[in-house]
Amino acid sequence: MENATVLIKDWYNEPLSLEDILAGGLLLIFGLIFMPLCIIVSYVMYKNDKDIIGFRFLFSASIADILLLFNYSIWPGIIILCKNEIIPIEARPWIQMYLDFAWFSMCYHYMVIAWSRFAAIKFPNYFRIQSRKWSYSLCGGCYIVAFIQVLLTHFQPWYVTFYYDPANYGMLSEDFYKYLTQGQSFFFFTFHLLMMIIPIGFYSFAIALLFKHRNSSAILQQQQKPNSSTSHANVEARLIIPCIFNSVVFIIGQVVITIGTGEGKWATWMVMLLFSCNSAVNPVLLLLFSAIIR
Repeated sequence: MENATVLIKDWYNEPLSLEDILAGGLLLIFGLIFMPLCIIVSYVMYKNDKDIIGFRFLFSASIADILLLFNYSIWPGIIILCKNEIIPIEARPWIQMYLDFAWFSMCYHYMVIAWSRFAAIKFPNYFRIQSRKWSYSLCGGCYIVAFIQVLLTHFQPWYVTFYYDPANYGMLSEDFYKYLTQGQSFFFFTFHLLMMIIPIGFYSFAIALLFKHRNSSAILQQQQKPNSSTSHANVEARLIIPCIFNSVVFIIGQVVITIGTGEGKWATWMVMLLFSCNSAVNPVLLLLFSAIIR
């Protein structure tokens, strides 16, 4: 343990190595590429949210994605290259609150977006006339619940603060044994498990409805010309594809992180990259599957 502490102190006093430049530079470049892309796609969705109701939920989720790309890509990239945590130690708990708020907000959006895809298929006429106020109120609920959750958990005696450690290329806990044994690890596991199970349920029902109505829709299209409401329903239904893909990426990331990415600074670096990829994949999927955004 003492040898590790000495090595870390030496690392701060040495100039940047090629390994340091690679670790910090890749994270920084990743964030600088995908964060602007996410902002552009978000802007397009916001401009078209009067016609495509699903864009409202995806736009709200993209705000959390933008925050997460900064939190887990640009920010750690900068501190690695600067060899400095930047923030004072006293501010760590407050930074942790902000980081968890952004993460919880993103997780709750998975559930709301999955519901929106189910509602768009199950109740297309109701969903098509949904007001912007109601849509964004639902989205705002994700941020409000996330904030309440942060306040309820961060001041508990079992809660352990995580912080950015430049020498370890990622985030470390102040007391990892306490994190594993006092309930925080179980809390995160349970929360993420629910955030995976609930969207899977909504998407399963939505896909079943799509298959159920596929034949009847084909018959109707043969009997009458497509109208604007039919076209709108088709666009809303097709949005389910990138949403499902994104949920799959989220689930894979959580499984990998739970199983473990190994030990050492490149393992903590990999966790930062996985968190970043979780948000970076959203604008890419929307570009691939949405002709309106393209």
